[in-house]
Amino acid sequence: MQSFDCGVDGDEQTEFAQKEAWDTHRRCLSTVFIVHDKEENIISYFTLSPFIVSLKIKDDMSDDKKRLVEELRAKLEELLGMDIKYTSVPTILLGQFGLQKEYRGKGVGGEILSKIILPYAVFYAATIGGVGLSLHAKKKVAKKFYLKKSPLAEGFQVISRGGTYELFYPFVDEVQKFRIELIKRSRTTK
Repeated sequence: MQSFDCGVDGDEQTEFAQKEAWDTHRRCLSTVFIVHDKEENIISYFTLSPFIVSLKIKDDMSDDKKRLVEELRAKLEELLGMDIKYTSVPTILLGQFGLQKEYRGKGVGGEILSKIILPYAVFYAATIGGVGLSLHAKKKVAKKFYLKKSPLAEGFQVISRGGTYELFYPFVDEVQKFRIELIKRSRTTK
């Protein structure tokens, strides 16, 4: 991944790909996935790992942050059909997502997010537990891509704002459907 280059506004992802991806994967801090074409040229990479989203409201939180946490709790309770008494919930973290510069602005990132990253995240959540996809993105990237242009834009919830946005994409229904399908498959193979 030494030649990987995200181009403008992608310095963090480029540096991670070139200098840190292999060590992060090798040390089991996250799983690094590489998306490539038929000639094995790298198009993109992303990392997934277990993560926890806090639902605990603290005294020192701003009113805006408290409201966001309460809205997230209500959304999760609606999706799960139950009261959540936990102070945190498990999710899958999209820690890094880099796209080779020649593919940027062509809809490829959105396709990878919806057709590759999300299915892998659902698989992991169905296996280890998780109620959604979490990610942290710079304000500009969050507003321009995840909350506007991506195929999943309408589903993302903003958990916190600032220079970096914490975003959450709930997928409880998908995880439950996947688990049911796994059970059905296991019964037919016996």
